[in-house]
Amino acid sequence: MVNQRVSFYDQRTIEWDDATDSVRIIDQTLLPSELHFIECKSVQDLITAIKTMQIRGAPVLGVAGAMGVALAVKAIRDRQSVSRIVEKVKQNSESLRNARPTAVNLSWGVEKALTFLGQDVPKDAGSATAFRELKTFVKKLADQDVEANKKLSVFGQVLIRDKASVLTHCN
Repeated sequence: MVNQRVSFYDQRTIEWDDATDSVRIIDQTLLPSELHFIECKSVQDLITAIKTMQIRGAPVLGVAGAMGVALAVKAIRDRQSVSRIVEKVKQNSESLRNARPTAVNLSWGVEKALTFLGQDVPKDAGSATAFRELKTFVKKLADQDVEANKKLSVFGQVLIRDKASVLTHCN
């Protein structure tokens, strides 16, 4: 989508696309002049988007970390125990963390997803069940992030004059 007006109060920066079982993000390197979406189908796609700053900002990086773990679990095709699944995704989890090592929220999101896998998914669940449950978890995590950010905007609006422009920057 090019030069399309959207409400960023409603439009998500990152979301799980159920139709393709992928992570859909706004390419933030093109904002504000162009709105373009990127589909990350693998952990490596997501890592590239993080490294190239197509995904940026602490809250969205946390969600991206958790969704990256879900992508790693999705790639496991055979029936295995949850402990084996966690072992298999650890390398991907470290790669996600290292995509932006100073991003605390990125590591937080990865850890939240790994903890959920290890504690809340039945130990005898196979990879398909683990993926399905983790996908539900990361979508709820994204919803919670959106709600928290909306609450912050309500609190912050008293500090900004009407019709003022605000530019945020993450380095």
